[in-house]
Amino acid sequence: MKNVRALLILLVSSLSAVCMAADLEGGAVVSGLGSLSIAERYQLTSEQLSETREFYLSLPASYDNSQHHYSVLYLLDADQNMEHAVASARMLAQWRGIPELIIVGIPSTNRLRDFTPTQDLNYSEQSGGGELFMAFLKQELIPYIDANYRTHPFRILSGHSLSGLLASNELMLTSSPFNAFIITAPSLWWNDFEILKIAEQNFKQNQRESKAAYFGIGELDGYGMKQELLRYIAAIEASGNDRVRFDHREYSGEGHMSAPMSVTYDGLISVFADIPYLKESWDSFSSDAFTAREENLRANYGSTALQMAETYIGLANYLLEHGNFNGAVTVFTINAELNPEYAPYYDWLANAYVLAGNVEKAIEVYRTAYDISSTAINGQGNANQYLEQIDLLSHPVELSDENIRSFVGCYGEGEDSYAIYSKDGRLYGRHSDWQDFELFAKTTKQFFMRVPPGHQFSFVVENSVTTLLLDVYGTQSRLQARQGGC
Repeated sequence: MKNVRALLILLVSSLSAVCMAADLEGGAVVSGLGSLSIAERYQLTSEQLSETREFYLSLPASYDNSQHHYSVLYLLDADQNMEHAVASARMLAQWRGIPELIIVGIPSTNRLRDFTPTQDLNYSEQSGGGELFMAFLKQELIPYIDANYRTHPFRILSGHSLSGLLASNELMLTSSPFNAFIITAPSLWWNDFEILKIAEQNFKQNQRESKAAYFGIGELDGYGMKQELLRYIAAIEASGNDRVRFDHREYSGEGHMSAPMSVTYDGLISVFADIPYLKESWDSFSSDAFTAREENLRANYGSTALQMAETYIGLANYLLEHGNFNGAVTVFTINAELNPEYAPYYDWLANAYVLAGNVEKAIEVYRTAYDISSTAINGQGNANQYLEQIDLLSHPVELSDENIRSFVGCYGEGEDSYAIYSKDGRLYGRHSDWQDFELFAKTTKQFFMRVPPGHQFSFVVENSVTTLLLDVYGTQSRLQARQGGC
């Protein structure tokens, strides 16, 4: 076990840059910069298996530049499945809100030996080594990974076909180091359907810890394989045990060997399905409850468990539109802390602070947005706009009562009409689509909304008639004041 040494980068021949130069038309020169890799290869001398076993290790992109702790995916049959599993996990962590994962892949050497929980001499005298293989995982490989990398205790076991059989057996056990399972087309026919015969009773008696499982199989897989998986799932349901949360899907057009990529992708989403803060919860939002929920997710899955940026932004804007400005500050703050190098997120946070009445904090956050934007090279907003906001907040435009009264009235007709009114020396707007909103002065005649969708309002007098010039993301409309009430 102690004899662990690094070998080669998976699927690449060298870490060093290979400098190749080629003269192209126009004098351009192309130079090699080295290879991209998805994992490193290691070997471990196993006392349990009495042999040296290879494993692959893929660390998250943030690993070297953070102190995060990461959930771990243990991937069986990794020689077939490592590439797509790493790609799915990285993409989902970046764009779909699952935690970043350490992925440990174990390639196959003798599948009938390692992945069969019992011996069946009809297939192989070497079969039935699943218990020893799991001992290798539990007593040697997992302790090594935990001792040498920043892991979180949440672990996923993924298996396909025969290795799916072994994972299905592990799911039924009383105690397991694995919290979740992604299982593709398991070979539940093994040893005269042995697992299926005991599954219901095992799920009744053995499940004392909460687990998540995702089962998938290709439409083109054998009829028997599909029916056996349905029987296994029925055994979970019949047991009445609610500690196993599971999903199942049959994949149209996929076969036995093509299904694992789709199953792994969807399985990762399913395992972490409790992370997204769904829209049906937004109306009952509480800053304290939401913050506690976020902290609980990180405790369960590691410090990279978070919402998609779109969720934070959508939720915060929803709260703004419904007048919960302090709640929006809470959500925008979390989003900015998780994405500290993106200026627009600070812009939106500062805007929420203004609406919540904390101008001093808004100015501070706008300065952060300016500092990021003024040095960025990849589209971080207009730095000068942040300075303009700071100036407006530091030196607000003074409006006389006469000014304010001159803008009060009804503009436009029907659904496109706006009612402008004054309250406590401030100017407000009303429109059928939104909650009433305050108009913030840029000049004595130009105003803007801080609540989305960010319309610009300008008032002009033409032939003694006041007209509202409404600018919506660069498209301008002219709405004349109408006589009488709104």
